[in-house]
Amino acid sequence: MAFRSRSVMLCRVALGLQPRNLSYRPRCHQICRYVTVSHEVEKPFQEVQIPVPWGYVAGKWWGDQNVQPVLGLHGWDDNCATFDTLAPLLNLPSFLTVDIMGHGMSSYFPIFGASNFMDAVILLRRIVNYFEWNKISIVGHSFGSAMGFTYAGIYPDDVEKLVGIECARSLLSDTQPLLERLRDTMEQTLAIEEKMVASDPPDYTIEELVDKMYEGRFKSVTRESCAVLLRRGMKKSEKNKDRYYLSRDPRVKPSWIGCAQDEQLMELARRMKCKVLSVRGKQGFLLSGAVERVYVQTLKEIKQCEHHDVDGSHHLHLNNPENVAPLINKFFSV
Repeated sequence: MAFRSRSVMLCRVALGLQPRNLSYRPRCHQICRYVTVSHEVEKPFQEVQIPVPWGYVAGKWWGDQNVQPVLGLHGWDDNCATFDTLAPLLNLPSFLTVDIMGHGMSSYFPIFGASNFMDAVILLRRIVNYFEWNKISIVGHSFGSAMGFTYAGIYPDDVEKLVGIECARSLLSDTQPLLERLRDTMEQTLAIEEKMVASDPPDYTIEELVDKMYEGRFKSVTRESCAVLLRRGMKKSEKNKDRYYLSRDPRVKPSWIGCAQDEQLMELARRMKCKVLSVRGKQGFLLSGAVERVYVQTLKEIKQCEHHDVDGSHHLHLNNPENVAPLINKFFSV
């Protein structure tokens, strides 16, 4: 019970809903230092909004906004706060992390069908065109790394460096038959849209939301890290005091359609010209069966690829950023 109480307190601190006890030094000191809303510490980032035809893409710009940044792309159903513990440890002059449409603080995508993976890749191209960048570098986690991987294969001359943390390119090649996947995704999407029209989203206490995210991520994210993600992933209920709801678009939950198949993944890998750093968690999601096979095959096809297996879960960059930051810093220093 004491452990549970301490865990809840740390989550409330990370969410900025409980003042820090400066005499107390929790294990997640980086979360408290860099993420807690506090008048004592100036935020090392600037909130930004990038216009898109359906609204805007929100993000956090770390460092010098006069320098072209490395782009940070988060995982599926997460948001750009996934980099909050890692960003302060990176020796990057400028780092822009964005909420993919429908996630975090970004606008929902228009309602006209199931979520298509290529829409996320096109979003990356929109951001590049908006800032008029010629060549970019990317740090991506899971779904975000798959976006970067696909983009680097489609635009091989436009990407300089790519970091893939638990790169989900292998998950794009689903073992479920394609037509069954399409049917299931369409039916789930239509059912979700009906609920969105008929009722308000369900709300929860903070502790319930933390538990929901913790269990929903298969305990890959610590409870403290769940609280970090919820900083951008929840909104206060207008009807029920002290209750909150998940702010992300519910339509991102079903499988995204439009993903590449095995041979297309290999061709993307063969086309890539950029330098690649691949980081995989030793307790992550990419270590079994067909998923690992595709993961290893694509690594072999990339010409300039450095790979590391690192202690940690699928969210190792968020839970244990000190294990990942040195690899990224070295990669960008040469």
